[in-house]
Amino acid sequence: MYNIELIRYITEAADEMIGKAEMASQTLSCEYFDEAEELLVIGALLLKRRSEVEFALKEAA
Repeated sequence: MYNIELIRYITEAADEMIGKAEMASQTLSCEYFDEAEELLVIGALLLKRRSEVEFALKEAA
């Protein structure tokens, strides 16, 4: 899967988790927020990696 599509999927899944957290009990809410946080961290790492690769390619050219 292309990185942008993967990142979009991850952010949509995180958004869904946040929506569930808003409707859940306090215990479940924490679980959903933790899951959303993990997904967003993964998305951010993918974006960072993509930027680093693009920068390296520009430097090499």
